[in-house]
Amino acid sequence: MNMQETRIEPLKLDFNERADRFPAWLDITKLSPQNYWRYPDQTDLKQQMSKQFGLLPEQIMVTNGGDEAIEIMFKVASLEQKELIIPMPAFSQYLSGIKVWNSKAQLIPAQDNQSIDLEASLRALTENSILVLTSPNNPTGETLALDVIRYACQKAREKGAEVFLDQAYIEFTGLAIESLSLLEEFDNLIVLRTLSKAYGLAGIRCGYLLGNESLIKRFTDRKMPFNVPQPTLEIARQAFSPEAQNDVADFSQQIAHNRDQLVQFLRQRGLNVLDSEANFILIIDAPDRLQLIKAACEQNNIQIKTDLVGLEFNKQDLQEKSAIRIAIPYELQPLRQALSLALQPELICFDMDGVLIDTSKSYDAAIKKTVEYFVGTQPAQQAIDTLRSRGGFNNDWVLTYELIKQNTNDVVPEYEEVVEQFQILYLGSDGDAGLNQLEEAMLNSELCTQIFVQNSKSIKTAVVTGRPRDEAEIGLRLLGIRNTFLVSDCDVIESKPAPEGINQCKAYYGATYCWMLGDTPDDIQAAKAAGALAIGVSTKENEQNLYQAGADLVVASVNELERLL
Repeated sequence: MNMQETRIEPLKLDFNERADRFPAWLDITKLSPQNYWRYPDQTDLKQQMSKQFGLLPEQIMVTNGGDEAIEIMFKVASLEQKELIIPMPAFSQYLSGIKVWNSKAQLIPAQDNQSIDLEASLRALTENSILVLTSPNNPTGETLALDVIRYACQKAREKGAEVFLDQAYIEFTGLAIESLSLLEEFDNLIVLRTLSKAYGLAGIRCGYLLGNESLIKRFTDRKMPFNVPQPTLEIARQAFSPEAQNDVADFSQQIAHNRDQLVQFLRQRGLNVLDSEANFILIIDAPDRLQLIKAACEQNNIQIKTDLVGLEFNKQDLQEKSAIRIAIPYELQPLRQALSLALQPELICFDMDGVLIDTSKSYDAAIKKTVEYFVGTQPAQQAIDTLRSRGGFNNDWVLTYELIKQNTNDVVPEYEEVVEQFQILYLGSDGDAGLNQLEEAMLNSELCTQIFVQNSKSIKTAVVTGRPRDEAEIGLRLLGIRNTFLVSDCDVIESKPAPEGINQCKAYYGATYCWMLGDTPDDIQAAKAAGALAIGVSTKENEQNLYQAGADLVVASVNELERLL
């Protein structure tokens, strides 16, 4: 089923929010607008939080989202002339903050597997340093063990440095309470947390910092007065109620379970998924495979993150790899359906001409010779390609007739006369061989066997062509294909770009997840109308025409299908 048919609002999995399960404990009737004429007061919330965390109120700073906490960290570093040591990959706010504040900072290169290089980061520390650690990391999801964080804090303390620990996603690790013990051990540690992720309150903009009193005071002294509005403070108080804490724990546990299921599903299909303990996963893989995931998600009204910053690729990796980040939903099925469409098609439909068979010496030659027969001159190949790229000319008889109309000042012949002459040239007559004898397979024999024979139980196949049935069967014999479902132009009421042929194939096999490979805009539009992923097969010159028609991906050859699967 195409999920966009049942869900109008997109499923937002691009900003790591709590996208699909509203916090049941949130009660707006408990807000007190009659008091909003007063300036906001954080006292009650900080008292509640101090009991929750076993800290003094003076060890807590409430901020306008985690972003304000990061902003104040940059302000502290700038005013106190501190150098920031930031291991890559890093959250985009840290990278943009360096530019905004013109900060003195060292970005420590990531290791080849995109994990942070902690030892190199520790070596860079001095007594005027702030080490910025994010655990779980954004964008990778890498989580540092508490002993590793303890080790980093110890090494930083030995050098007189401080540690800014971003724990925006800590609830999903199950270590939110246990990790507070670090604050008892280290007076050089300040911890950032937020209500935007596990609590599902990104819209109220509430974060907080935890640390020893003197460290928190240095940050508090640099914040704006009344930095968090009263409605936010009241909702935040609800978030620290026992009911809300139980909900957050249950929600986080389900997200972790869904995450592990999703990672297993993706890795079984050969994708490189980084280890994550956050509410998202990062996939680093071949750009074409990730493009199919993006397209399938878009088709199912799901938003994922594709324009990532903070990762580090070398020049070779930039050509061979790309990355996407997907937040984990509470209800996993819609995302699983989209990923199945991208990675586990039940049915692959193929156009025949220009995809499976090279017809440049047969159909294209028949077009040229037929036009010449009626007009006196042959059209250029560019004229043929231009018409095909416009759409509506998937049938070569129709295309030939249009070229004749465009190139004659005389009486235009009857359509039936054009078809008859075309068929004489293509099929041959009176013992003369037809141009069809010059056709060659474009699908290599090994891949043909793999797709149409070896994998036929797991992935069904079909050929959806604009050829008449007898000519389509000639094409199948040329390819050596015997056990596929064939839909010719004789088998449909409406030709491509109508989706009738593809829908016949889906119905025949009872398939939901379908790909269609074609070389014309008509093929692409038929695929989109049928809810299939549309994969164009084209030269570079025609690639843009197929993307404009709606192609989800364009490849140079049908033989690239092997790596997509």
